[in-house]
Amino acid sequence: MKKQEKVLVLYDPDEEYSALMCEYLLGCKGLPWKIVSCTDRKDLDVFCKGHMPDVILSAASMYDGSLDKLSKNKPIILDDTGDVTCSDAVAKYQPAEDTLRGILRIYSGYMSAECMPELLPEGERSKLIGVFSPIRRCYQTTFSVFMGRLLLKKGKVLYLSFEFCEGCEELTSGGKDGTLSDLIYFIKSPGPVFSMRFRSMIKTIAGLDYIPCAVSGTDIADIPATEWKTFLERICVLENYSYVILDLSESVRGIFDVLRLCDCIFTITGNDLIAKRKIESYENVLTLYDYDDVRGKSIKCNVPYVKRVPPFDSDLCGGELIDFISTQIGAIV
Repeated sequence: MKKQEKVLVLYDPDEEYSALMCEYLLGCKGLPWKIVSCTDRKDLDVFCKGHMPDVILSAASMYDGSLDKLSKNKPIILDDTGDVTCSDAVAKYQPAEDTLRGILRIYSGYMSAECMPELLPEGERSKLIGVFSPIRRCYQTTFSVFMGRLLLKKGKVLYLSFEFCEGCEELTSGGKDGTLSDLIYFIKSPGPVFSMRFRSMIKTIAGLDYIPCAVSGTDIADIPATEWKTFLERICVLENYSYVILDLSESVRGIFDVLRLCDCIFTITGNDLIAKRKIESYENVLTLYDYDDVRGKSIKCNVPYVKRVPPFDSDLCGGELIDFISTQIGAIV
């Protein structure tokens, strides 16, 4: 084992759980630790004589104060009783991805910017796809989410909503893990700190990763375009996504500069006279303020009307809406 290698030890007497959790963690690309499992104290003591773990993830039933001296950082408690109330605990009996989010959230709070390890970037820079329209109620969020799900056939996808007062409960429920507005506070943090916090907030809907959107648009409106650039560059370089989809709104400060960062942009249009005039006005403003490059990489699309929008986690079994979005994807992949 290399001297600088970070180790997370899972210390739990439940052999079946330990095996399954270790298998899950080993399959998560980019984690900063080597994963080791110990199911009894003797094995843990033997391992720690030769190595000091970066962190011990200990079942509450196995924890005692002596563990504090065995690792570089305070142990994280794996709550297998439901009675643990300390801030350094994460529930054991929940989906594995939720447990990992909790571990990353607690661990990022332990570490200073100077000693936090870099998460391991893999692959190439993500392709940044913007979706924006000056027209309201045009299926923009529906288009964005289902496009993200369809792109999962091509690689890992992240969806970010910048909508003000997003109406979909599935995309706004952040709970204790936080929302996009909470992540905003880490934009100026060193890369490793930001990345660790980012990964602790990720949620998934039908395989599509997302950060719960901000509850209030005022938080987003205060962020300058330069900070959004840093935010998006970190995600595109460090987080191993093939595609990052931005469901944008006018509440984003410097919206044209954010659109300029995108590799391609979908502009949702409409058939009625007001919609057409709004699109015309929007394109005129782009030209007026020297954003013809944004206009040049924009793809206009008129999403077909559907009587009932399917749930975001429903099966993608075709239909006019899904077929239309699939056709649009053909222009970028």
